[in-house]
Amino acid sequence: MRMSWFFGGAGVRRAPIIIALLVLINALFLRTVDPIFFSRMRDFAFDSFQRMQPREYSPDTPVRIVDIDEAALAAHGQWPWPRNVIAQLVEKLTKNGAAVVAFDVVFAESDRSSLSRMTTTLGGFGDAEAGRRLTAAQDNDATFAAAITRSRVVAGFGFDSKGSKDPPRRFFGVAFAGDNPSQFLPIQSGAVKSLPLLVAAAKGNGSVNTDHESVVIRRVPTMFRLIGQDGLFPALSIEALRVAQGASTYVIKSSGASSEMSFGQKTGIVALRIGDIQVPTDAQGRVALFDTGHREERFISARSVLADEVPAGELDGRIVFIGTSAIGLKDLRNTPVQDAVPGVEVHAQLTEQMIEQKFLARPDYADGAELLYLAAIGALFVWLLPRLSAIRMAGVAATFIAVGALAPWFAYSHFQLLLDPVFPPVTLAAIYVSGSVLAFMGAERDRREIRGAFSHYLSPDVVEQLARNPELLQLGGELREITVMFTDIRGFTTISEQFDPPGLTRFMNRFLTPMTDLILGDKGTIDKYMGDAIMAFWNAPLTVEDHAACAGRTALAMQARLRVLNEEWKAEAEREGRRHTHVAIGIGLNTGRASVGNFGSEQRFTYSCLGDEVNLASRLEGQCKTYSVDIIIGSNTAAQIGAFAMIELDLIIVKGKTEPECIHALIGDADFAKSPSYLTLVDRQASFLAAYRSGAFAEALESIDACQAAAEAAGWRQGYYAMMRERIGALIENVPPDWTGVYVAREK
Repeated sequence: MRMSWFFGGAGVRRAPIIIALLVLINALFLRTVDPIFFSRMRDFAFDSFQRMQPREYSPDTPVRIVDIDEAALAAHGQWPWPRNVIAQLVEKLTKNGAAVVAFDVVFAESDRSSLSRMTTTLGGFGDAEAGRRLTAAQDNDATFAAAITRSRVVAGFGFDSKGSKDPPRRFFGVAFAGDNPSQFLPIQSGAVKSLPLLVAAAKGNGSVNTDHESVVIRRVPTMFRLIGQDGLFPALSIEALRVAQGASTYVIKSSGASSEMSFGQKTGIVALRIGDIQVPTDAQGRVALFDTGHREERFISARSVLADEVPAGELDGRIVFIGTSAIGLKDLRNTPVQDAVPGVEVHAQLTEQMIEQKFLARPDYADGAELLYLAAIGALFVWLLPRLSAIRMAGVAATFIAVGALAPWFAYSHFQLLLDPVFPPVTLAAIYVSGSVLAFMGAERDRREIRGAFSHYLSPDVVEQLARNPELLQLGGELREITVMFTDIRGFTTISEQFDPPGLTRFMNRFLTPMTDLILGDKGTIDKYMGDAIMAFWNAPLTVEDHAACAGRTALAMQARLRVLNEEWKAEAEREGRRHTHVAIGIGLNTGRASVGNFGSEQRFTYSCLGDEVNLASRLEGQCKTYSVDIIIGSNTAAQIGAFAMIELDLIIVKGKTEPECIHALIGDADFAKSPSYLTLVDRQASFLAAYRSGAFAEALESIDACQAAAEAAGWRQGYYAMMRERIGALIENVPPDWTGVYVAREK
């Protein structure tokens, strides 16, 4: 079919109208469908509004957080604390007038530090009378329960797919107006509950889950359902409010209720009443977090409470949440205003909102109003495009685009309403641009693709293959076996402190350049640089025979090159009269099948690899620090480079894995593997591991000296045996009842 009518004569004048109309129609269709990307885009925009104008924090709102912070941990030891200490905390809060004490903690297991519980483990050290006395000693959990009984405590439970199917205890009734709210609430598959003894003593029981649908917590459910159960289960925030008011019932209003217009449709939950407090929700019963950001004024250290250092009246009549901000306890969340906020602060903020009656809302009419605005102004743009000059059309476009962006800000800042500030203005801009620059789109698209194509890759091999096969410049990948390397400089923060920014740049260039040369020189592909770390792989995009051996040789060469660099850096530091910090790197290697190809988006992508075996390589690099060795390789890599000198280190379950991995230290090439000193080391290491894994810890401890001597004779420098000596000493003092010889890594 000939298209000359479109591009020639009158067709040229019609082209902007047709293209602009197509853009408008497609935009209206997409907005009606509203895919998840668009809702995410709105969320990011609403996050920006909150960052520009967060909710004003009022210290008069009766909500506080008692924080198990670094100071508290330093004063009372690592978490979990003995329950008698937590009992003291509850008693002191009650004495200070706290209206409610809500735990953002799940006490799912008995206190192992109770003397009565120690009887099972210690057996009175063989002394029957001592065992009887220990059994009769006060149980910490009972002490804690007694303190809870004398206070108004809300216990915590958490929903988890691996938890029990039995429902948490409920202390309340539920009434509802309109449709049954159960059909709209998020369903959970299991629950982890606090001890029945503790829950029975409490006045309420609430979920500690914030149920974030993405990495940022924006909406938090007020109620949950548990699969196979009829009842509803409240969030910690609303349960604390219920107990504070002495209310016995939640009232949930849904579609179909009196005064609610749903036109016969089950549109969801509308609001929740807790005593005298009305809480508007979205259709799934969630409350939008109206964020103030992290505020230190909310927090009181648990150390101060236990030390009776809280000012008089500070906690009187307050709803007190107990949680943690300590980084090591990992209860940190991202909110619209701030990253890494203590999770307990989310519960506290929600409670503040409910008390202050300050809520964000996206009105029911928002979707319709945005669609109508877009259709009307978009049609006006299409009609005006051929009738106005470029300058006048630009003015009209700028005006309506500004209205589309500023009106939502006005609605938020004055009325806390959430209207889309992104899609309507972007669509109007797209209509204007598409109609104005149609004549240049084809040529510009080609130039953009040519300019951007070769900027996606680092490896010259990839560039060469792409030059021969341009069709590879598209998203997608293939499954193939590769060997992956991760490297990282140990103590980089300390090293960087001795340089100014230009000096640190020169240092990194001097480190990365030779390391990169070694990788590329042995057929490797650089995936990316991550600060002081390198990620590389072999056998993609080009096939590399013996890729595991290539990676092993490269790793050994990198360590050898680093020794030379350290000598150079030390000499330079001495000449310049400054301190030299020895530079060490850990290297992790693993071989396995992974997805390799172009990953990213249509706008920007990179040639990389993904998969469990890739993640394992990263974890192995992290274990170099734990085991105090330079290079750790996985079992697949060890099997393929059997001629190299390797020392088996351990059976380990790394973070994110459930099956143990046999890890080895790579210490030399094939020639070194034939040396007598190495063979002696291998024999002694095998005897050591056999004793260690069988639970003969005393025998294993005795064999370490012989292993260390063999390692020194072989020239293997490491801190592995010192680490194992310390680990086995701890095992001798506290022998695990289920010892299998497998170490579970606690760190990445």
